[in-house]
Amino acid sequence: MHLTDKRPLISIITPSWNREYFLKKLADSLIAQSSKNFEWIVGNDGSTDNTDSFIKSLLIKKNFTIKYVASSLRIGKAAIDNILLDYVSGEYITWCGSDDILLPDAVENISKLITQIPKNEIKNYVGILAQSIDRNNKSQTFYENNILKEAAHLKWEFLTKIIKGDATIVERSELIKGNKFLEVDFLISETSFFNRIYKGKKFIVTPTVVKIMDRSANNSISFGKKLQYSRGSAYCIAIIETSINFAKYSIIKKIKVIINYWRYSIHGDIKFSEAKRMLEPVNKNILWSLVYIISLILCLRDNLLGKVEKTHIDFEKNMKKKIITFKSNN
Repeated sequence: MHLTDKRPLISIITPSWNREYFLKKLADSLIAQSSKNFEWIVGNDGSTDNTDSFIKSLLIKKNFTIKYVASSLRIGKAAIDNILLDYVSGEYITWCGSDDILLPDAVENISKLITQIPKNEIKNYVGILAQSIDRNNKSQTFYENNILKEAAHLKWEFLTKIIKGDATIVERSELIKGNKFLEVDFLISETSFFNRIYKGKKFIVTPTVVKIMDRSANNSISFGKKLQYSRGSAYCIAIIETSINFAKYSIIKKIKVIINYWRYSIHGDIKFSEAKRMLEPVNKNILWSLVYIISLILCLRDNLLGKVEKTHIDFEKNMKKKIITFKSNN
């Protein structure tokens, strides 16, 4: 079914792993959008539920552009996101979790805000940052005492002081495309990717709620009872914890960061010499290498308690064996 050759304003990206039940709710929220000036790029990360048949049924029925990428094996969020980015045609990009839903006027409200970005300053802007809430109407974006009363043009560095977590962020696609998430494990924190892109740039920030987030899925990302994604965590710490950031911490926090880093490195099978080189504060001060002994003891305890799942091993195997397919209704 050929829909339109017009470039959509927004590309909504959704990677998903065994979330068919939630994807149906998200799809319903997209169908209900008052503005259809978007495309949906959905990635099936090796799901073993009925995700594949559900998305293929949507390709036949729905009259908005859907691009469907499927991996034969789970390859993780970073790897599937990198593939999905290759199919973006929108001027702006936003990620929408498979367990989230957009309010009916979300695309319309975001589109109106985009028109307020000064054209002569467009290079100085990332895009839009809008509020998300949970199913209990609690803000997932702002601290309770910092919820804005009206839209404002704010720099990322200021925003990091007033937002607590998940926001609906809509970025200019030219800022994102060409960059890659680091592929070392099924999961690596996105902070290490976006902080670099957002540095020194502005957003139009709005208190308008555009998304409801549901965190009841069985496979919500969490360390929980098992230590998973240790290699991804070690790489993330190495990227984020520069000497400048590290110098701001109390001695207690510094010790915690280093202990966790060594712990994740050991569980992630990263060689000592490589791990030492990767983390700037450790590479510059050999004394922090002594903390390795404490982390090693903790790792021995983790293994004895059966807490460790070496996800990076399966990740590497799946990356070699995966088969990627693509379908679209456009």
